[in-house]
Amino acid sequence: MKRKPILIILAFLWSMTIAAQNTMRIHYSDGNHSDIPISSIDSISFVDSTPSEEEATLAGTWVWANRERGYYEVINFNDDFTYTGYDNYFTYGFDTQTFGFYSNYGVMLTLWSNGYGYQWRYQWFITALTQNALSVMTRNGPFTYYRLLPDVLRISMSGDIISMPDGTTILFTDGVTLTTTDDGSLQPLLPGTTYIIMYNADTNLTWARKVIVG
Repeated sequence: MKRKPILIILAFLWSMTIAAQNTMRIHYSDGNHSDIPISSIDSISFVDSTPSEEEATLAGTWVWANRERGYYEVINFNDDFTYTGYDNYFTYGFDTQTFGFYSNYGVMLTLWSNGYGYQWRYQWFITALTQNALSVMTRNGPFTYYRLLPDVLRISMSGDIISMPDGTTILFTDGVTLTTTDDGSLQPLLPGTTYIIMYNADTNLTWARKVIVG
């Protein structure tokens, strides 16, 4: 038998098999799959795709602060799953530091804290994680940390008063090292290092920023 008629017959049988199917099944590398009706497909093309917005990650430095409670906390999550924590009880005039390891599985965030003579474990539930904010639920209630911007604001004690750009509102100063004036400007009080929380109306985002008063 000639090969050409055989190829024609095989091609005909293959096309009949394809025609009998009405759904394309895509298998993913994680074992899952999805079904797409063939009637809904107009064309198929392959392109290089880059996400339009960088995915929010836990790594980085975050700040939580509250003047009424009298302290702020700075926590830094490293890529190697170590972290450092710093608490400043500015109302009482002392601070504490800790370090340890953390793990993050889904919404569960576990921190193993090492200090002088102790080791504690904290379990937090992540309720929201965006590029600028980390919200968690702890045994002591909900907390929202704001990502620390990389640039440091330096203010001189020699009468400097820093006005904020239009649309920027200061949500937190410690009232010891730094405070705000009636028009929302920053006014130094004592030399030292502190943090502020500020809201930008143009972007509708809240960030933390480190301030050095000298």
